Amino acid sequence: MITIVGSGAAGVYAALTAASLGEKVTVVEEREKLGGTCVLFGCIPSKAMLHPLALAYSLDRIGKTLNFSYLELTKLAKDAINQLSKGLEYILESHDINVIHGKASLKGGKIEVNGQTLNSEKVIIATGTIKPSGALAADDLPYLDKDFNKVVIVGGGVGGVEYGWLLRMIGKEVHIVEKEDLLLPKHDPNLRKSVTNYFSKLGIKLHMGVEAKIDGNAVITSKGEKIEGDFVLLSFGRKPNLEGFEELRRDKWLLVNEYMETSLKNVYAAGDVTGSFTAHEAIHEGITAALNALGKRKAYDGSVVPKVIYTMPQIAYIGKTTGNCKKIDMVTLPRAIAEKETEGFLKICEEGGKIVGAVAFSERAEEIITIIGIAMKFGVSISSLLDFQFPHPSYLEAIWELVRTFEGIM
Repeated sequence: MITIVGSGAAGVYAALTAASLGEKVTVVEEREKLGGTCVLFGCIPSKAMLHPLALAYSLDRIGKTLNFSYLELTKLAKDAINQLSKGLEYILESHDINVIHGKASLKGGKIEVNGQTLNSEKVIIATGTIKPSGALAADDLPYLDKDFNKVVIVGGGVGGVEYGWLLRMIGKEVHIVEKEDLLLPKHDPNLRKSVTNYFSKLGIKLHMGVEAKIDGNAVITSKGEKIEGDFVLLSFGRKPNLEGFEELRRDKWLLVNEYMETSLKNVYAAGDVTGSFTAHEAIHEGITAALNALGKRKAYDGSVVPKVIYTMPQIAYIGKTTGNCKKIDMVTLPRAIAEKETEGFLKICEEGGKIVGAVAFSERAEEIITIIGIAMKFGVSISSLLDFQFPHPSYLEAIWELVRTFEGIM
């Protein structure tokens, strides 16, 4: 028997993997609903809210207007949350996976929940993260039950950028306070400059190069400026959900090796609790943890993982943007011109004739970077990509046009 603590992406896929291999599985979930951060608070409700705004953004490019209220968006988010959470209940039940609701803890390598000890041979910890305290976080946005006009976002990283765009597109006055001089710290310099300039054009008020102190519904910057809003949104600072799991070694995150093994024998961990920050990483970590718990000995490979920020245009990236890099502006693509989606660029970097990384700020960036990721994962050379016939006219052609420049064809 395997006990899995947490029903987010890592926990669910670990459970399904183990059950499909004939193992008896119990999932312990402390919340009333299944789904973890992604389904209940993060990637699913945010996409439900972002999708209609993306439609409105595209229509605006051709001179048409589509408006939504914030409460209309939160209804869409809650509908998606409920449908997917109920769907998970059905999927787990259909695989004969037992679900226990309650707060779990680990004692002597065994899981205790609701006053009982579960006698399982293996344990997988997939408890995810908890939101920061001291202000509203992204978790709270789908559940706000009243409208507002002005938001102050602390942090211009991935979360601050995605939710800053969402709130601006719904017509809110948005302020972003960031301690660095450009948005998206630690990202590609071309991307940072482009996104910072784009956000300024959108009318988002940027307060850059300053520290922030939260004071109720206001932020006081290190320059003494007080920025008041209807609420403050803290876009960073999530912590691993490890109350009750003090037996396990950790630094900031729960420590695991490439087989997702923790410091205790027969106890594995996967997902955000280990310091990964996307649901697709969590899914594959959960699968890897389950396979190793069943003796399969498989190493997790997180070296090639596409990541996406769901603004419009989308932002997506993979690998490292160092080495020999070339860049193409979307304004040169026939499809982008036809659809008036000419904002942004694609940048690809290579070493030794193979792609080592890329970043896209463009329409369909998610698909562009995923295709590049497949080429990276399976070692496809740049010269081989030259012979692949990308559809015309498409945004994917940006890849082929850059391949041509790498090969010296103008």
